[in-house]
Amino acid sequence: MLFKKWRENSMKFGILVVFILCVSFSLMLATSDAAIDPDDVVGVWLFDEGSGEVATDASDKGLDGIIHGNPKWVNGKFGKALELDGSAAYVEVPEHENPREAITVSLWVKSLTENWNQHGWMIEKRNAFVLHPNTDTKNVAWAICNGGCWNKPRAWSDNAVGPTDVTDWHMYTATWDSVTGEWFIYIDAKEESAMNLDKTPLDADTGAVFIGRDTCCAGRFGNAVIDEVAMFSVALDQSEIETLMMKGLGNTVADVEAKGKMTTTWGNIKVNY
Repeated sequence: MLFKKWRENSMKFGILVVFILCVSFSLMLATSDAAIDPDDVVGVWLFDEGSGEVATDASDKGLDGIIHGNPKWVNGKFGKALELDGSAAYVEVPEHENPREAITVSLWVKSLTENWNQHGWMIEKRNAFVLHPNTDTKNVAWAICNGGCWNKPRAWSDNAVGPTDVTDWHMYTATWDSVTGEWFIYIDAKEESAMNLDKTPLDADTGAVFIGRDTCCAGRFGNAVIDEVAMFSVALDQSEIETLMMKGLGNTVADVEAKGKMTTTWGNIKVNY
């Protein structure tokens, strides 16, 4: 009887050890490229639906966007994308308060014109931030409201930068950290512009986010193809941005979600055993 009980306990322990090893190995694989905390994801819009009027938030935050102006569904950098017509097409993400202590915004864009057709339309929450293409140039500005707009104590267009050819696909990523005051623009995961600004949190904006439209002024709509838009509540570092670029947001988010689920599983194991 005693031997039988010992054998049953040994088998249970062996199964537990194998399960823990499998979870640990899977967790290692899921986090080997980018150590992004699932809680830091604000929203992710992949535009892989291919039809319809909803841009699904691929994170678990539920910020599904509404697609306005009947843009075309086309092939994108990863999967499908939206082709904006420069006159009416854009995406509106539901109202929510933006991150304040730190932020990263990122998206892939391919202009349909030699220079940017309009100001300010990439992604904006007008009382907090704008990733701002500058009309008739190839430059992009990163304008934030840190204790007022813009880029205190500098100006909204300071250190704007761009690639040689905006009609090619490029990933534009901008970060801000109020603790360090560090402000960056990355193009294709390469740091292209940097500033040190006042160490003040982003102003709170509880309104919608607009992708492809600048609500500042009439007629500010992008004429471009957009893909893989994301927002985070931290300033991602260059290695994490490189992972977004190489793997694509879809794969990165899948890894992040897997990490979250496996962390929960690990917690349950420790509680139950």
